[in-house]
This record gives sequence, C-alpha cells and structure tokens, in this order.
Amino acid sequence: MACLFAALFASSAFASDHNNIDSGRPLRFDDAYSIGFGERAIEYGLSSAWLRGGSTLYGGKFEFKYGYAMNRDIGISFSPSYSSEDIRFNAGEIELSYFQQIQREIDNAPALAYKLDVGLPADKEGSGVEARLRGIMTKNAGQYDKFHINVDAMYSSNPHQGERDVRFGAIFGYSNPLGAPTKFDKTFVAQFALEQGRMNGEGFTGNIGIGIRKQVSEQGVLDFGIESDIFAPSGSRKSPIRLTLGYSFGF
Repeated sequence: MACLFAALFASSAFASDHNNIDSGRPLRFDDAYSIGFGERAIEYGLSSAWLRGGSTLYGGKFEFKYGYAMNRDIGISFSPSYSSEDIRFNAGEIELSYFQQIQREIDNAPALAYKLDVGLPADKEGSGVEARLRGIMTKNAGQYDKFHINVDAMYSSNPHQGERDVRFGAIFGYSNPLGAPTKFDKTFVAQFALEQGRMNGEGFTGNIGIGIRKQVSEQGVLDFGIESDIFAPSGSRKSPIRLTLGYSFGF
C-alpha cells in the first residue's frame, strides 16, 4: 500500500494538454486519448443550467484521474448539485471510470477507445447503479481539425416506474487549436449531442454547444463552455442555456 501511495502521489510533474478532451471539460464528449502513463490529474468545474419553467440547476464535478498503464486511465469523481426549484442540495453520485484506447490513429484508420462509467448514489434518496459504456472515435481532418464521435449505452439498475432501464445517445464533436500555426495554447470545441429520454415512449433531446480550453500554465488548463437544448420531448426538462467553467491540472 505504501508503494501504491508513492506511485500515485510522487512529486514528478507532468504538463497538462489542452488538446486532450474529456467529457464535462467543458462539453459532453471525450476524445480517444488517455492521459499520460504515470500522470495524475485533478479536474473540477461548476455549471449552471436554466431549465424550462424558470428553475435553475447548479452543479459541480470533482474528478481525480490516474494513467496507470499505457493508453489507459482510471478515475473517481463526485458530482453534487443544487436545485432552485426544490431548494435542495443533492449529493449526487460517486462515479468510477475506466478508459482504454484500442488503437491509435494510423493512416486513414481513426483512433478508437472505450470508456466505462459506473455511478453509485451518494445521496440518501438515491438507489441503484447507473452505468454508461461509451465507444469513442477520433479522426484528424487536415493538419489541425479533429472530429470525434461518441456512442453511448446507459443502464439503470433500479429505474422508477415508467422509466427505461437502457437508453442510448450519440455525440458528434469537433476540436481545433486556435491560433495555429503560430500559437497552440487554446483549443476550440463544438458538439451536437443526442440523448434518449428517461421515460418510456420519450424521444431524443438534441443539444448543441461550443467551448474553449486554454492552457494557462504548464500544468493548468482552464475551460469554458455554453450549451443549449434545441429540441426535447414534450414535457421534459429542456435547458435553453447551460454554462460550464472548469480547471484541470496534472501532477
């Protein structure tokens, strides 16, 4: 255990990479690349979502990631939230994640990876396990442009009455280093996302978003994103605007 602790928290430094895209930092998609072997990273962010009906949902995500092997990383995160409608704090869930790259981009073949997230309720009113398996593809187009496709299968072990136990989603993402070829300290990101509604018979919610990741130091990356639901099933909680601000650093 002492050796494991030393490996996780040794003092050697790693440079964070603003081109390495993680879900939530600041949009919803992942690229097909893990953090570096032996690297540790802490990522955290705050968000505000204005929902149809006038209420506001405030959230946060705090995550620790570790590149425990080549092209593989594991993570643990905590996602509390507060609703102005319910005037209630929710502890959210504790989420465990595993990421593995299957292949790097070679010639015309894209980079491929998958990610497994398992959420355990941290709130006394939560129950069951939420899991998501995500397939990830990243492909360069030209010298700097990158396109990303994420395909999700989401599972709930204890859905409420009328809810689906299995749902599906997809995200089409884009990233580009702003200022290239003279500067490479900022990355522009954009997405179009589809997610199936929780209730049986509900259709898909469509979401668009744009954001910026900015390298502010060798080890620190600041991110900002804005999203909007452009269509949603009738009666669902459509969000006209959602803002995210976060910071990541490697060590």
